[in-house]
Amino acid sequence: MSMDLAPGGVVPHIRSIIPSLLPAERAVAEVFLERPADIVEMSSQQVADAAGASRASVVRTCQSLGFGGYQQLRVLLARDAARALPTQERSADGPFAIVTETFAHVGESIAAMTALLTTEDVTRAVSALASAESIVVIGNGLSAALAADTDARMRSLGLRSHAPTDSIAQQVAVRLLTDRDVALIISGSGATSASTKAAQAARERGATVVSVTSFARSTLAAASDIALVVGMRDLSFQRELAVTSRIPHVILLEGLMAALTDALGDRASAAMAATLEVISGNLGE
Repeated sequence: MSMDLAPGGVVPHIRSIIPSLLPAERAVAEVFLERPADIVEMSSQQVADAAGASRASVVRTCQSLGFGGYQQLRVLLARDAARALPTQERSADGPFAIVTETFAHVGESIAAMTALLTTEDVTRAVSALASAESIVVIGNGLSAALAADTDARMRSLGLRSHAPTDSIAQQVAVRLLTDRDVALIISGSGATSASTKAAQAARERGATVVSVTSFARSTLAAASDIALVVGMRDLSFQRELAVTSRIPHVILLEGLMAALTDALGDRASAAMAATLEVISGNLGE
């Protein structure tokens, strides 16, 4: 079941259903009602701990309330919370000042972007990609463009890569992978169901799953062999959904391409030369 509630309707809906719930479900629903703003940033296990229930009870409660699952409830609560937030104040005045202030904010966020990256994870990711027989790159929604760009970049390095854009095609592609292949999956929230399903299916086939996301406790990170977690300073799940920023992911992927170029050596040089030859033959005068 999937809810289609009007903005601002999530909490009233839960309140109207709660009397009919079983005791364990009612305890979970009470947490939803008492801490709606916190729920946006909490994992299902954290909600379970707060309610004195199991993680399975959290999922069942969401379904009993008519939601498709906990992730859908979080997204709808984030939507409702965003409506209640005042418009973000800026110290800058005018378009040019706002643009330059944005550059400054990105610069100030660099340390936060790399805080959760580890030498081991980055090294493993580059090694897996460099040695893979084939690579499937997946991104949905606002991550689709990053997936397409990354796919093109890897092919220019001589890697066998493709990035299906249709969710069904993605599911088929990962089911054709083997333990010699890699699935590279990009999702800011880490909660997109199509991307998570692809990660799970790829792991079932024995492929190495490398994810790029902003949240370490996301469902995508949990379904990955290697989770590369990067985000902006002060990034929350709510802001990731409402004011999505792909800047950290773009920089990370750019870094991975540079590391791959180095790891592949002559193979990458030869492939890049062939790519440039094709490009030069398609440039106008």
